[in-house]
Amino acid sequence: MADQASVRLRALTDLARGLARVHGFSEVISVAAEESRKALDARVVSLSEFVRATGQLRVLINHGDLLPFEERFPEEEWYAPSDFPRIVSEEYPRPWTLRSDDAKADPRRTASLRLRERNSALIAPIFFAGQVWGELYAARTADQEPYTDADLDFAATLAALVSAGLAQADRQEYLERLAYTDELTGLANRRAIEVGLDEAMELHRLTGLPVGLIICDVNGLKQVNDTSGHDTGDAVLEQLAGHLSAVAGTVNGALAARIGGDEFAVLAVGQPWSAVTQLAEDLAARAAKLEGIAGAAVGYSATDGPAGPVADRDTLFRLADAAQYEAKREGIQRPIAAAARHLIRVREAAADGTAASRDRRRIRRGR
Repeated sequence: MADQASVRLRALTDLARGLARVHGFSEVISVAAEESRKALDARVVSLSEFVRATGQLRVLINHGDLLPFEERFPEEEWYAPSDFPRIVSEEYPRPWTLRSDDAKADPRRTASLRLRERNSALIAPIFFAGQVWGELYAARTADQEPYTDADLDFAATLAALVSAGLAQADRQEYLERLAYTDELTGLANRRAIEVGLDEAMELHRLTGLPVGLIICDVNGLKQVNDTSGHDTGDAVLEQLAGHLSAVAGTVNGALAARIGGDEFAVLAVGQPWSAVTQLAEDLAARAAKLEGIAGAAVGYSATDGPAGPVADRDTLFRLADAAQYEAKREGIQRPIAAAARHLIRVREAAADGTAASRDRRRIRRGR
C-alpha cells in the first residue's frame, strides 16, 4: 500500500509540474491526457468537454494505444451518454468505474468499451467555474486489472489538478487578451496598434504593400464628463468605438483601436490611399452624428500619401497625429490628410532632441 501511495504521489507531482510549465489550453489538454494515462495505468485516456447547447460530450483528445479509427485530436467526436445529464445536474458528482459486462451501466458506454476491446473504465467529472466542465475518461484492456472503487479518490484528485490547469490556461488567455484589448470599448488598445504598426511596416518594407493610419480625437468629451458625468462620457466613447469597428470592418486588413483617453485609431494594411481616405471620411461622418459631442477631429497618413513615401512607424504615426491636431485646432470636422506641411512639423519636432522626438505631444506643443 505504501508503494502504491508513493507511486500515486509521484504521479500527482508529475501532473502538477507538467501543467505548471504550459499555458495554452491545447497544451494543458495534452499534458493532462499524457500524465493522467501514466497515473491511472490506462491504455487510453480521453478528455471531453460538455457542450451545454447540445447536451453532449465533445472529445478533445484521445491519448494512448489508439485503434485505427480513433484520432488523437478528433474534429468531430461527440457522445451523448444517457448518464451525463444526471451528472451535470448533481452538485459535485463523484468519479465512478465501469465494466464492459455491467448490465446496469449506461449501455452506450459499455457498448463503446466492447467495440474497442476494452473491459474497464474510470470516469471522473472535471469541474470548472463551479460547474461540470467535462470528464476525464480512462480505459483498460482485459490483460489489466479492472478499475475498482479504491481508485476513485485518486481519480478525483487527478481531475481537480486538471481543473486547476484549465483555470490557469483560462487566466493566461484572459491576461493575453487584456494586454491587447481596451477594457471599456473592447477594441484593440495602444499596445496592439503599436505591434500591428511594426508588423505592417515590416510587411511594407518587404513587399511594398501600403499602410494607412487614421487617428481621431473626440470633440467636446470633457464638457460631457463635466456636465453629465463620466458614465455618460464612457457611453459616448463606447458608441464611437462601435462606429469605428463598423468602419474598419468594411475593408480587409483594418484594425480599430482606442489608443488612450478620447483618442482612437484605425490601421489599414494593403489598402490604397483612396480606400484610407474613404475610411477616414466615413469615420468623421459617423462621429458627427453622435449626440452630446461636436464630432471628432480626424487626421490620417499613409506610406503612399501626399506627404511622400513613409518608411517607419513613428513617422507614419506622427504624421497622422499632426493632421489630426490641425483638424482639432481649426475646428474642422472633415478629415485632414497628412501632407508636406505636416512632414515639416514632424521633422522640426524631431530636430528638437531625441527625447522630444519620441513624445508625440511634442508635435502639438511646438505649434
